[in-house]
Amino acid sequence: MTMRKYANLSLLLLALLFVAALALYWYFDQPWWAKAMLFIAEAGMVGALADWFAVTALFRHPLGMRWIPHTAIVPRNRDKLIDGVVNLVEEQLLNKAMIEEQLQKVNFTALLIKLLEQKWNAKFSEQLLRNLLPLLLKNVQADRAAQSIEQSLKQTAQQKRLAPYLSKGLAYLLEKGYDQQLLDYIINAAQKRVLHSDVKPAIKALLESEKDKMLDGDGGGWLAKALFSFAQAADAVNFDDAADVLYRDLLLLLAQLKDHDHELRLLLQRQLYELVRLLEKEEVIDALEQWKQQLLQKLSISPTIQQLLQGLLEQLGQDPAEKDADASILQKWLARFIHQYWQWLKEDEASQQLVEQKLKSFLHHLIEQEHVVIGKVVRSTLNTFSEERLVEFIESKVDIDLQRIRVNGALIGAVVGAILYALFYGIYEPLLANLT
Repeated sequence: MTMRKYANLSLLLLALLFVAALALYWYFDQPWWAKAMLFIAEAGMVGALADWFAVTALFRHPLGMRWIPHTAIVPRNRDKLIDGVVNLVEEQLLNKAMIEEQLQKVNFTALLIKLLEQKWNAKFSEQLLRNLLPLLLKNVQADRAAQSIEQSLKQTAQQKRLAPYLSKGLAYLLEKGYDQQLLDYIINAAQKRVLHSDVKPAIKALLESEKDKMLDGDGGGWLAKALFSFAQAADAVNFDDAADVLYRDLLLLLAQLKDHDHELRLLLQRQLYELVRLLEKEEVIDALEQWKQQLLQKLSISPTIQQLLQGLLEQLGQDPAEKDADASILQKWLARFIHQYWQWLKEDEASQQLVEQKLKSFLHHLIEQEHVVIGKVVRSTLNTFSEERLVEFIESKVDIDLQRIRVNGALIGAVVGAILYALFYGIYEPLLANLT
């Protein structure tokens, strides 16, 4: 039996007891025990009825009597109740200070490592990327992203002075010897290109082109053309031999340039150091800034960025639905990178602290910006409740306690009635009779 039925049953029993006591009181010519029973039943019934009325008036009009004031309190104060709940949640239960205090007690990095420790491996990271990347990249529009990136890059470039970065970057490359490595790479690539069969004919074509420019320009004339034709006929000028000589000299120069102490390489290195020094001068900085501003106004890198993004999106966003399809090169590379970083992160406490600091900084910013969402969610949820549903929701949470109040009202009323009867008829009335 539910507590509501117990409360109703207690009211009914007291009403029956009152009727029975009243009948006995008149039937037996007002004996003291019938009077006591009537007194107790009356007090208990009044208490039970008062508590029933009070409990019912919280949620609805008792017996549908709308003319009685101060009833249906919860439905009439629906907006105030919602405001109170929202304020309670925002300012008391989930206020900013409390949330941040609780977040400070949690080590998110250690928790994340512990959760993923058993599952994480190279295959898991690759499969995770293949599943997540298409979802993350499916709504990315390369053209809009390219325009946004270009705008951001130009804005950053306009705000930053170029010369200090160039000077520091160039100084770093020279210090680490990356300039020599770059020259070695360029020389090796040039050697491979020179060995192609089309290089020597290209040299000969270039010589002939320069000869035509010279004879057709200011240095030409009928006498110069005649002498040149005579020399060429006499084999004094042979473009095949000249091309062979230039080709051999080019190969020899490239081979010599591999020596790090070659005078041209040393000269280039000195010029680079000189450039580092020049980039620290104010006039050079100003001139470079003017050139940079002019270049940014004319330069448009959005199409290039768009092509790069489209290629990246195609590689990274490869659909994993085809089980037989292998992951793209970029997906595999990114998966290896993430797996290596994960293994390093587990061992490096300083990096864990840095990640933890960044996470908590992000959460702090999120709380500051989005804490109001908590109240909005609570308010929007409660606003969807009709008056009937709101009453049912609140009543269901406190119904047992409210019905116990009714039962207690009946019991306390009966006890108080018994005490009052004893005081009135057991003490006060005999005392009054003795005094008179």
